[in-house]
Amino acid sequence: VKDLEAIQTLGATDVILTDKTGTLTEDSLQADSLILGSSAKTVYRVGEDIGRPPILHAPKLPFDMLGKAAVLCNNVKTGGSNVTGDTLEIALLDFAEKAGLNADHLRKEYPEIWELPFSPERKYMATLHETTEGFVLFAKGAFEVIDQLCDEVLKESGAMPFEERTEWQRNVKVLASSGLRTLAFAYTFFDKMPDTKRPIEGLTFLGVMGFLDPPRADVKPLFDIYRKAGIRVVMVTGDHPATARKIGEEVGLLDPRATDSCIVHGGNAVTGSPWQDSSLQGVKVFARILPEGKLDLVRRYQEEGHVVGMIGDGINDVPALRKADIGIAMGIRGTEAAREASDVILKHDSFNAIELAIRQGRVVFSNIRQFVIYLLSCNLAEILIVALAAVSNLPAPLLPMQILFLNLVTDVFPALALGLGKGEEDIMNRPPRDPGRPVLEKKDWGNIIAYGLGISMAVLGSVIYGHYAAGLPPEWINNLAFYTLVVAQLAHVFNIPSSGTSFFRNEVVRNPYVWGAILLSLGITTLAYVVPAMAKVLGLAHISPMLFMASMGFGLGSLILIQVFKKFRQKFKRDQRKV
Repeated sequence: VKDLEAIQTLGATDVILTDKTGTLTEDSLQADSLILGSSAKTVYRVGEDIGRPPILHAPKLPFDMLGKAAVLCNNVKTGGSNVTGDTLEIALLDFAEKAGLNADHLRKEYPEIWELPFSPERKYMATLHETTEGFVLFAKGAFEVIDQLCDEVLKESGAMPFEERTEWQRNVKVLASSGLRTLAFAYTFFDKMPDTKRPIEGLTFLGVMGFLDPPRADVKPLFDIYRKAGIRVVMVTGDHPATARKIGEEVGLLDPRATDSCIVHGGNAVTGSPWQDSSLQGVKVFARILPEGKLDLVRRYQEEGHVVGMIGDGINDVPALRKADIGIAMGIRGTEAAREASDVILKHDSFNAIELAIRQGRVVFSNIRQFVIYLLSCNLAEILIVALAAVSNLPAPLLPMQILFLNLVTDVFPALALGLGKGEEDIMNRPPRDPGRPVLEKKDWGNIIAYGLGISMAVLGSVIYGHYAAGLPPEWINNLAFYTLVVAQLAHVFNIPSSGTSFFRNEVVRNPYVWGAILLSLGITTLAYVVPAMAKVLGLAHISPMLFMASMGFGLGSLILIQVFKKFRQKFKRDQRKV
């Protein structure tokens, strides 16, 4: 966490935009299916061994040319034990190796002399290679883009006019709807060096390969948690809409019975996006989205009043990461630019960590709120005790050094313990906090006043008892009030859990630091009583066990009084809702 305030923001987040690859999926791509240009109807399944025996009946010419395209139109560095690069391109080399192609040999035989790098706007890349007979250009990318660049398709007998486009579109959608990430290939020959500044066109279509990227097994249970927490998770991907839908269904983001309204095909975000004039309500998946589209989405959700968390890993995600209320970067596969632009970095690239961070963000805010309520109510009680005693002409219930002691011991340690709580068990079943609301709302201020009055009534009750009923001297009355306030403030920590939670089973009772703080405060108070120097400074006298019991009774009485008040108010609210 680069900024501690980011955790509190994450606790208020109600929309999370996430990529698909590597976040909701394993990012371990492997070739699964192959459709060659020779026939749009034949799907070759790629097994563990995808050499000649399993694909023996595949047409040799289209298969060999597609294998060359997989190797040559590829930026993965080969040689040595480490293979680095994009996971999709690594999967292509793995496919070629199992198919019996030698990548190093092909790259030496067809040296690369020019490259048009992949860009989200183009959705394809191309490389130009020198051959003994001239030049060959290979291209790979999204089918709907490669399709528009092709005039011919490579059959077993050679290049033929590309006339089966509708059937190809239908079959590519079938591949994508099975959860496969699709990639199309094409090529063309040149007798002489072409003008690389001219647009690429007139290619020969080779085929489409489908890659399996299985969904992460640990992701699906999280979506139920997010739904209960009032957080909308939205997948934003550059993949085919059918692929996005299938993965969304497998991870539990989409209902298989959902209509297409749950998915928006982004189109070209540079010239306009289909969501710009309509509500984003109900849309759970955006497919074929460009980096500019991610920025547009963040802006639109913020305009609708949402607190947006953005998960990104690439340099193209930087604008959206900066624009989001909280940017979340992948620590392993994320680029340095993405990590620099983010507020939170996931060290293990785990989607689970986001749920933990959101939970912690809510817990942090809840603990701060409890901390403030506890301290303000305790200090208000001290002010009311002194003021009301003075107005009523009662003996002084507290001395200046005693107030200082209370503020340093019985106030501070329990308050710090509240700040270390792990939060209520149902904290992820509550809606996100509205960031526009103050830390303490109107009802919280009402609780502070009620708590302060309850504690002050208990202490003033002990003063009245000591002065009128027991006829005690002023110093004993003071000690009785002091010990009553110590007990009342330590017991007050159990008033802090919100109404509706069990008194015996709540976050404060389960907090070991609270019990440790109570024991430490009682120990220091006992030490102040038995050490003469400390007792003299605090004005403490040796009083009878009966008075200790009386102070204990009055102190615990404030706890009972406040609990009765909370139960009465809770019942009143239920009755009001019924009305």
